[in-house]
Amino acid sequence: MLLVLALWFTTASFVPLHARVTRSQSSANMGLTTIVLMPATMGDAVDGPVGLSPVAQSGWGRWEAVPGAVLATSAPSVTTWSRDRLEVFVRGDGGALLWQTFADGKWLGWRNIGGGLASAPACAAWGQNRMSCFALRQGSSAVWHIWWNGERWSEWQNLGGIATSAPAAVSWRAQRVAVFVRGSDNKMYQAYYDGQRWISWINHEGILTSAPACTSPGDNQLQCFVRGSNNRLYRRVWNGIQWTIWEDMGVNATSAPTVASWGPNRISLFTRGDNGNLLHRYWDGSRWIGWEDLGGNIASSPACVSWGANSLDCFARGVDPVFNTDQGLIRRSWRG
Repeated sequence: MLLVLALWFTTASFVPLHARVTRSQSSANMGLTTIVLMPATMGDAVDGPVGLSPVAQSGWGRWEAVPGAVLATSAPSVTTWSRDRLEVFVRGDGGALLWQTFADGKWLGWRNIGGGLASAPACAAWGQNRMSCFALRQGSSAVWHIWWNGERWSEWQNLGGIATSAPAAVSWRAQRVAVFVRGSDNKMYQAYYDGQRWISWINHEGILTSAPACTSPGDNQLQCFVRGSNNRLYRRVWNGIQWTIWEDMGVNATSAPTVASWGPNRISLFTRGDNGNLLHRYWDGSRWIGWEDLGGNIASSPACVSWGANSLDCFARGVDPVFNTDQGLIRRSWRG
């Protein structure tokens, strides 16, 4: 039977994703029964090199360090619930979940949430001053969840599953949240909260070699990106009715991707390229533009978010190109 993990919240409720279920099957790899949505394997790669445009200048600021002496041991995660506000998370030395906020034009300092993480965190805001974070924890391959109610963090709660990547988190409507991971069979799996309980785990097929990345470009819309077995990026879209098949995005990647929506039907896709720089491609409402090289010499998968129309903020672990030393978290912003 479908594994359902009840998770009651005290101040907010979630609404389910109304996915069209095509069939259900037992999944020994995830250790539970799954609901399969439009299963499809990834197609062959598109041959030939990918041309990169010059480093983008218009609207992009310079790379800058995120202040605060902190040793990051994972890729960062970033979310937002208000204009000009950024909530940045990373795994610190010893596995603690660390949290930094940018508000009113200044950074507020790192705070230690604990947790003993075994993966990078993935966090998503699903309402005013409401956030959920997901991660794998030490000694467990399950996905764990913690949430912020505007005043304090909850206890960690086990969502089950057998994950082999860091999770991805996304909210596609107020008070709704979903989490995606790579399972032990290298397929993408999804869990979501329906207002009363967690529904786990939906099998999206594919062959993943990275953590997934997902965003919502509109109400009841989802787009997920992954790196495939040939190290190329692929996309799958929930259009409010059904999931599409996996689509080749036409670039090789050396990290998991990240994706952010910065306006209705506007999406930016980022990854770490073969040269170690941050690569960027965007959807302008009718077609994909790019790729472009944003520099940075990053040492991790990037994390990007938009707090409003025509805004993007990207974070990654930086590395000194001469001395090959850790530069901590770095940030680059775009204002259109």
